[in-house]
Parts: sequence; structure tokens; C-alpha cells
Amino acid sequence: MNDHVSRRDFIKKTAMAGTAVIIGSDVILGEAGKAFAKRKKTLIKHIKINKAYVKEVNGKKVTWVKGTPTPEEKLLIPKIRLPLIAQNGAMVPLTMEVGLPMKPQKYLKTFYIYDLNNPHSVQGSFDISPANGKAYISTRIKLQQESYVQILAEYSDGSVYGGRKFVKVTVGGC
Repeated sequence: MNDHVSRRDFIKKTAMAGTAVIIGSDVILGEAGKAFAKRKKTLIKHIKINKAYVKEVNGKKVTWVKGTPTPEEKLLIPKIRLPLIAQNGAMVPLTMEVGLPMKPQKYLKTFYIYDLNNPHSVQGSFDISPANGKAYISTRIKLQQESYVQILAEYSDGSVYGGRKFVKVTVGGC
């Protein structure tokens, strides 16, 4: 019996076997991928997003401006910069600032960060004084799921203004 295989036959048979493996795995993985995508959609449908507003902080009522703010309110409402989609929920960049000049008569005293969809809704707070010069903070926060990040700005006169922004977190981000 002739056990000799020509190089040409070897290459043909190897190519055919490789093609069969690739096509077979694609069919198997394709079905598994469809099942995973279906399961992922049902999981996403069950996630509830808390859309409530924080009503008070330290016993002080939070002012949420609805509609078009006045020029003075524009200076008091915190400006929030967040990505539309956070690729990694463990490190979401957040920048917050207010336009009010930091004068001893009235200045930003504290920034509060809230995410009502996390088990610990208070993500952090930053105390600021007029010596800071500008009310501007840049940090990173951890988000468990897509939600409304709420920033509260407490001023030296006791008033508290809120701003919020929606951020989407990719599945498995946190």
C-alpha cells in the first residue's frame, strides 16, 4: 500500500478540514450568540431606572429649575460633563462646575454627587471655599447601570440647586 501523500493532496485536505471546522464552529457559535443576545435583551428590559429627583440635602430643599432658567439661575445650576456612553462603569469621568463667581458674600460651599440607581446613592461630596477661586471639580465615579447622575450645589446662603444628566453604561461595565 502506498502511504505517500503528495504535498498538493496534503494542502487540499488540510484546507478542506480547516474550512469545515470554521464553518461548523460558526454555526455552533452563531446559535449560542443568538441565545446570548436574546438573554441580554431580556435582562436589559428588567433593569429599572430610578428617575426620581433628590428632594433635600442636609435638611435643605433642592431647587430643580424646570424650563428655561433665568440668567441668575444659569450661574447657580451645576454644569455637568459626562460621556453619553460609559465604556467602563468602574471609571466614569465626571466634571462639574458652576458659573457663580467665588466671592465671600455668596459662594459655592459643597458639591454633592448622587446616583439613585446605586446601592449607595451618595457617590461623593466636595467642600469648596472662596480661596479655591473657581468652583470646578473633575473626578471619576463608579456606576452600576445606566442612570441619571445628579449634582447638587449648596451655596453659602443655604440655597441648593440641582442638575442632572443621563449616562448609559455598557453591559458588564462595572
